Amino acid sequence: MSAAEPGRDANHTAVTEFILLGFGRGPGLQVVPFVMFLVIYIITVLGNTILILTITADSRLHTPMYFLLKNLSLLDLCYSSFIAPRAMVSFLTDTKTISYRGCATQFFFFALFVTTEVFILSAMAYDRYTAICNPLLYTTTMSKPVCIQLVVGSYLCGSVNAMVQTSFTFTLRFCGSHEIDHFFCDALPLLHLSCTDTYINQMVMFALSGSIIVGTALIILVSYAYIISAVLQTHSAAGRNKTFSTCTSHIVAVSLFYGTVSFMYAQPSSLSSPDQGKVVSVFYTLVIPMLNPFIYSLRNKDVKEALRRTIGCIMERILQVLPTANHSGWTQATAMENCTAVAEFILEGFRDHPELQIVLFVVFLVLYVTTLVGNSGMIAIISADTHLHTPMYFFLRNLSFLDLCYSSVIAPKALANFFTQNQTISYRGCVAQLLLFSLFITTEGFLLAAMAYDRFIAICYPLLYPVMMSRKSCQHLVAASYACGCANGMIQTSFSFRLRFCGSSQINHFFCDIPAVMKASVTDTYVNEVVMFALCNVIIVITTVAIFTSYAYILCTILKTSSAEGRYKAFSTCASHMMAVSLFYGTVFFIYAQPAAISTPNQSKMVSVFYTLVIPMLNPFIYSLRNKDVKEALGRMMGKKRLF
Repeated sequence: MSAAEPGRDANHTAVTEFILLGFGRGPGLQVVPFVMFLVIYIITVLGNTILILTITADSRLHTPMYFLLKNLSLLDLCYSSFIAPRAMVSFLTDTKTISYRGCATQFFFFALFVTTEVFILSAMAYDRYTAICNPLLYTTTMSKPVCIQLVVGSYLCGSVNAMVQTSFTFTLRFCGSHEIDHFFCDALPLLHLSCTDTYINQMVMFALSGSIIVGTALIILVSYAYIISAVLQTHSAAGRNKTFSTCTSHIVAVSLFYGTVSFMYAQPSSLSSPDQGKVVSVFYTLVIPMLNPFIYSLRNKDVKEALRRTIGCIMERILQVLPTANHSGWTQATAMENCTAVAEFILEGFRDHPELQIVLFVVFLVLYVTTLVGNSGMIAIISADTHLHTPMYFFLRNLSFLDLCYSSVIAPKALANFFTQNQTISYRGCVAQLLLFSLFITTEGFLLAAMAYDRFIAICYPLLYPVMMSRKSCQHLVAASYACGCANGMIQTSFSFRLRFCGSSQINHFFCDIPAVMKASVTDTYVNEVVMFALCNVIIVITTVAIFTSYAYILCTILKTSSAEGRYKAFSTCASHMMAVSLFYGTVFFIYAQPAAISTPNQSKMVSVFYTLVIPMLNPFIYSLRNKDVKEALGRMMGKKRLF
């Protein structure tokens, strides 16, 4: 067998895909695991995300123990996310196949994250040992650089194990049936599937897994031996109870994780059965990541208090805006006694540079006129030319419409303010501007993800493309994008304008943007910052994961294409979209996916000009100058005009 063709046998063709059987072939049986996986996965995502956000947001939890716990939650999110979504898709579709490269990728990342988690658990045990046995040296021994080194070291060990396991497994030959009797690409089912002798692979897996489990378990056991010794020397019963309570959650998590992993990987494959492996795999790939946030929060006083403080802040914010609220109880009542209701805001814009007002006016005007002409032209061309009545151009027309909308919400008011002394905007005008801008820009993020999905279907499943991307499906994707945009716009606007503003509040920006509005408030904006940071990151993560996953499959498909012309053609249909995505997400992430305290007003203004005016202006050129269909449609339209 050639090293360049790992899935090829001498008398068989190369393996290009596997079939994941899951929990059987009957459709009735698949509904039950689908519902179970869906419920467990949703709880896993919510639980671990909330724990990560709580630790990040509360400064009292910025300690080594919670730094390691945050990384543990991230790992739980990662490795369950590599298994559950793909498994759920195969449960409810006839297509249960996974490509050879896709299987290798899933195998590699799962091995990486699970191995890393083992080492993180041992690092957490060492952290508890240092805190209890050497409390005076704790801040030095477990300094921030040391914690980062422990986490990086864990990931390095995970990477090494994953690379060794993946290379050994996927140099095997697979022939005959390519059905994997499992719901994901795990080591043991792949070994059972191989038509060659797997003795060396079994020994490598047994030795590696055994050494990792024994090595990390030894660190944990030695750490707890010293901890028990230190606890027994404590004379106070209350002191012993307090010391043990800081370790209980970790002991429970370690017992669950090591028990199932040892059962799966530290025994020869001949002793295990497929059904037994599936049940145990469900436990450690889904159940344990779901349980960990509850284990570490329900039994942890610090986490419960942090959650209570966050919920308390949110409830206090809600009570403050209710008509029947007792305003005498406000924490800033004294400062607010003489505060009149805000009827308007002052948009400071670029008032610090009066000499640049004319230059900025001309720049804004040129950008906005070009945006209007370019996007209107793109919409007109796509609407008029029947050759462009395809899903890709349907999405592109909606993208141009969104670019027109959100730049028009900003530019006209900014242009007017450059030449008027009265640079005010009414309270309701500011609310409307923030709501519409949030709606359109969030919708654009989801629409870009939908466009990536469209390219994935077109390139990876060309025969199914007309069915999967029917007119109705495209309309549903656009409607869903707008629904997500509306939800985010309403949440962000309601939280922003529940803040209190005094007198004639000044907004240090050229439009009513969320961070600038928060800085104009005279009250604490902690909850608003957490909400904005959480919502924006969730939206960015969901849409970028959709885009990256789509392009990962696209890349795998393109690399399989033997024709250089075919590869170039496939890449050319994606190049414009990739450029637009890079520009859009880079600037949006810079503004909204970081805490407000990190950004500066001048920095925000410059970046805002880029994504409110420059990107909407560039998009029509990106999609037309590099697009043969659009250029030909434009040529046909110009030709018709000459005839008349």
